[in-house]
Amino acid sequence: MGASAGQGQLVMMIENLSWSWLAGIGLLGILFVLVLFWTRKPRYRRHSIMTDNEREFYQRLLAACPDCQIWPQVPILALVRPDAKEGSRAFWMAFKRISNTRVDWVVVRDLEVIAIVELDDRSHDARKDAQRDKVLKSCGYRVIRFSSSRRPDPRQIHEAVFHSQ
Repeated sequence: MGASAGQGQLVMMIENLSWSWLAGIGLLGILFVLVLFWTRKPRYRRHSIMTDNEREFYQRLLAACPDCQIWPQVPILALVRPDAKEGSRAFWMAFKRISNTRVDWVVVRDLEVIAIVELDDRSHDARKDAQRDKVLKSCGYRVIRFSSSRRPDPRQIHEAVFHSQ
């Protein structure tokens, strides 16, 4: 009888609580869960610099240019800067256009850029590539593109990189 009396008191207590109190407690619970979700720290995982396809091409690129350094995944901002007053609206518009782009490889000899090499595969967007190439060429860089499906040998790569140097 003591247990049923305790249950009865609990039921009476819940019935006596107004719905606004129950709604408030419910909202606090939801708010607590949302705060936990939004304040969760982002997690990261290690990611490879190159895909398997790019790694295989990189080996051919090394063989084609033995007296050069080959720098992979170089941010375009390491190569060019907007030609506008730094901090101006024009500067930031141009900066945003290129800030998240990278080139596949930069071929360097004696710390001078010889060429920029791109391997076109399914991850490349032709329209964005054309825009990036235009920016790079306007700054005097040679951009050499190879199709991933053609698989040029080191001799062909060497000719393309050093042909019009």
